[in-house]
Amino acid sequence: MFDSSYASHTTVQTIGQLLLAFTFLGTALINSTTQVRQHADRMAAFGIPFPMACLWLGFAIQYAGSILVALDIYTDIGVYLLILFTVLATAIFHRFWLVDDPLRRHIHKSIIFSNIGLIGGLLWLL
Repeated sequence: MFDSSYASHTTVQTIGQLLLAFTFLGTALINSTTQVRQHADRMAAFGIPFPMACLWLGFAIQYAGSILVALDIYTDIGVYLLILFTVLATAIFHRFWLVDDPLRRHIHKSIIFSNIGLIGGLLWLL
């Protein structure tokens, strides 16, 4: 069917790649089935044009990237899609400077640093 390069990976590399892919795939499944209205409303409140269309485009990018990485086909394209998704989602949803509550501001900052770590992990796949 397709020639996966998992054969050239160590077991630890394969597990790491699958964990990264399934992190994105899992959040895509949760958000696209249970959180659509909530996310679209937040995007609209932030002034994102066509929030529902942008949201579904983001889900498409997230699904495509995570599936490519999980199947280990066109992994570099999948990685770039997931990095693009992460940067844009972080810029849209984690605007800590707009949050008054110190705990919520801290959570947003922590998520930003976690997302930086995810990007670092994705870069290792290139």
